[in-house]
Amino acid sequence: MTSVVIIMMLLFIFLIQIQFFISRDLAYYTNKKQLDQIEQTFIHYYQKKHTWSHITKQKKPTTLPFVLMDPHGKVLWKSADEQTSTIVDASFPLILKSNKNEIGHLYVMTPRQYQVYIIKNTWNKYMYGVVGLASLLGIVFAFLLILLISGTLTRPIRTITQKIRSFESGDMDVDFEIGRKDEFNEIGHALASMKQKLERTEEARKTLVSNVAHELKTPLMVIHGEIELLHIQQKTITDAKYESISEEIQRLTKIIHDILHLSKVEAQQEILSRKWFPLADLLAKLENKTAHLFHQSRAILLYPETDQQIYADEDKLLQILYNLVQNALIHGQTTSTVTISIKTTATETILSVADDGQGMNDKDRIFLFERFYRGDKSRSRKTGGSGIGLSIVKAYVEMHGGSIDIQSKEGQGTIFHLKMPNSS
Repeated sequence: MTSVVIIMMLLFIFLIQIQFFISRDLAYYTNKKQLDQIEQTFIHYYQKKHTWSHITKQKKPTTLPFVLMDPHGKVLWKSADEQTSTIVDASFPLILKSNKNEIGHLYVMTPRQYQVYIIKNTWNKYMYGVVGLASLLGIVFAFLLILLISGTLTRPIRTITQKIRSFESGDMDVDFEIGRKDEFNEIGHALASMKQKLERTEEARKTLVSNVAHELKTPLMVIHGEIELLHIQQKTITDAKYESISEEIQRLTKIIHDILHLSKVEAQQEILSRKWFPLADLLAKLENKTAHLFHQSRAILLYPETDQQIYADEDKLLQILYNLVQNALIHGQTTSTVTISIKTTATETILSVADDGQGMNDKDRIFLFERFYRGDKSRSRKTGGSGIGLSIVKAYVEMHGGSIDIQSKEGQGTIFHLKMPNSS
């Protein structure tokens, strides 16, 4: 803003100076006839003498103040007491020529030109001071404006920084919303979102430790109890006891195997073998692989006839669908039907696995893909599974470059939407 003010003032001064020159030249044209006569007098003298020597001995051709100079600017004759610079600055320059050759410069100052000169000098004397003062005030104003703007800009930064430090020191109740409608508000939203993710991660970490302990503790307690009972009763192991202990050992082995498998998948140590293959073949294999699950639960599997192809790793996609169906039957409790639907677009194939079971709440839906997460804390380990089946599902889907989301409400069943890209 200061620069704009200074530029406008300089432009104003420039226009005033132009006005002074116009007034000076206008005064010349007002007296042009008289000035032309004076000019011709000097030219005739030079044409007659071919020199300016002894010009000062001639009678002054005018009572007006004048200065005669040679072509190089040397003063030859000055008629008045005024300073040469005053006459030269105030007058309109007359170029003296003889036979088209420049022979000198003549400056004749009329009263009107002198008045303009006095006004101009007075104006310049005070105006430069005014400009200097205005510039100084402008600089001070700009400095204050910069302080104000910088304070306005840095205040939310300081606020956000303080909140980050508080959060870093362990204050989990920090509110990152800053109540603005600009980029800082977006930063606040981003930090608030990050805080929520960190809180979910921390909760998942605590839940993971608890659930892992639960998953391992249950079979170990069963094994320990069976062995203690045998020791107390001093009996040999029966087939039933052996089978019970063996089942728990197998369950422990499966948990460890699935943990190692998931770690391998998440570390991207598995290689995809993607190809185009018929979805009908995949669904037929899924039906055979899940037959015992549907027999035990007395539920039914529904899927459409299709001639569509899908681009994926067939074994891993089969495992994905198996885990989703198993989850629907084991944890749906009231599930009577599992329905698979197919939708294809130009860029992806969407496989949906829907059940009519009990559904889930929002919290369970958020943490469902966390390893060992169990929404129903009272549910027995006897429901089966290692607790990381859906974690493996998500890892496999992401290996394919796809995504999976959940649509569920309590009492209304659950739908998993599996989106697989049609190209690598």
